[in-house]
Amino acid sequence: MQILKFKPTYKKKDGLVVIGGVSVPLPENFKSRIQSTIVFPVGAVGGNHKHPRIEAFYSTGDLTLIHLDGSGRKKQVSMAPEGDNYKLFIISSNLPHAVVNQTDNEIIMIEFANEEQRGVETTELI
Repeated sequence: MQILKFKPTYKKKDGLVVIGGVSVPLPENFKSRIQSTIVFPVGAVGGNHKHPRIEAFYSTGDLTLIHLDGSGRKKQVSMAPEGDNYKLFIISSNLPHAVVNQTDNEIIMIEFANEEQRGVETTELI
């Protein structure tokens, strides 16, 4: 897994944030910009799977990303932006991963993928 920090396209004084697709530093091997907007209610879990496609996503709040590291150990990472920097999480092919909202607020995650979803296998991360 790789994490790239990036700044939004612009941010207004009242807190409104706009992130245009071209502001997101997707890997060069992305052949397309398939995009999904995922709304995570409090306690919601997404993923808990692995698949052949590559995904890249960022969050508007403190979602928790759970994945396996190179030696098969379960790791947890906060997806929360750091000041004006957002974090783009690049999920490599067949990496078991899940995302959970453990906060008291609904949070949005924006996801990109290099191809349509296929070959999904369920995992037991959460």
